[in-house]
Amino acid sequence: MSEVNSNSEMVDRIVSRRARLLPVLGLFLIIQQFAHFANGEGDRLVDDFRIGAWVVMILLILALLTTGGAWFRSAKMRAMIDDESARANRTKALSTGFVCTILTSIICYVMRGAWEFSVGEVIHLIVTAGLGSAVFRFGLLERRDLG
Repeated sequence: MSEVNSNSEMVDRIVSRRARLLPVLGLFLIIQQFAHFANGEGDRLVDDFRIGAWVVMILLILALLTTGGAWFRSAKMRAMIDDESARANRTKALSTGFVCTILTSIICYVMRGAWEFSVGEVIHLIVTAGLGSAVFRFGLLERRDLG
């Protein structure tokens, strides 16, 4: 019985930590994009490193969002962390991210004559809007469920 309580307590800690981390991660992603646009695109080695770091961060956030982030836990623990409520919240968050991606794409298309953005900058805008809104909403929904 104590193993069940121990697992349950650990799941509660993991879910609580995830609920606190995800909105901050979404805001961090959006704030990081302001830094990207402030520095602009360049051909220096540091710019390539910055873009590479952005790609790694995007892939990690995407993996966290789509899997729940309990990669190194047992199958039983992952099932407890990724319960029906978490799956429903993830679905809602991914829907929000999809809508924001489409809206951002439309805005970039409509404003293409007024704004002078490179293809890379437009990609940054679209990915940030979609993934940032999805991870932020997932975190808020998880926090709401925790009470």
